[in-house]
Amino acid sequence: MPTLAKRVVGGLLALLGLVLTVVGLWYALHLGGSGTATFSTQASVTTPVLVPQTVLNRVDGAVRVTATPSKGGTVWLAAAAPSDAAAVLAKAEHATVTGVSTRPWQLKSTTSGGGNAPALSGTDVWRDTDTGDADAPVSMTIEQANAPETVIAQATQGQIERIDLTWERKSWFVQSVIAALVGLFLLLSGLSLLWSSRQRSDHPHPEDRETTRPLPATHEGETA
Repeated sequence: MPTLAKRVVGGLLALLGLVLTVVGLWYALHLGGSGTATFSTQASVTTPVLVPQTVLNRVDGAVRVTATPSKGGTVWLAAAAPSDAAAVLAKAEHATVTGVSTRPWQLKSTTSGGGNAPALSGTDVWRDTDTGDADAPVSMTIEQANAPETVIAQATQGQIERIDLTWERKSWFVQSVIAALVGLFLLLSGLSLLWSSRQRSDHPHPEDRETTRPLPATHEGETA
């Protein structure tokens, strides 16, 4: 392979390997050996928080929803069919979790509706309910066998400090480690190509050297 081609291929392999190694290690460190991914809200809210089925049922596995109120406050958490939850909320102002972001490990959310929401615990559409305070946050595990389900959290006193969604799958950690190992292999392969091309450049192969042939000797009296 020509020296220039070696350098180009080696550089690309090294760059791809470096990126893959960093990303794999980053995910492995965040997920841990159990493969646990937890995403949280950024700011405190006083309105109800809706976690729809599009988020809860995105992964084929159980998800744990945890609601933590502000200090001195209490929070109510409930699960229901999506249509029932929408009917109870109606047009009241509320926050909706729309997805997750792995870079800051946060939940994405939007706010919609207007007006104060009623006390949601007073209706009978909920499949499961629980309450908690700042010292003992309330958690609920949503199984995919009951899908589709929606979860709603409402502060009964104070405000909701944060909402956490937690998924656990050990294969995620294994996949992260494999990605890091593949990246390391590509990185070393690329560096090896770069090193060998440099060595070839510093010490050219005999066949690559220009050879100079001596001119034929001329004898006295002979014309060249």
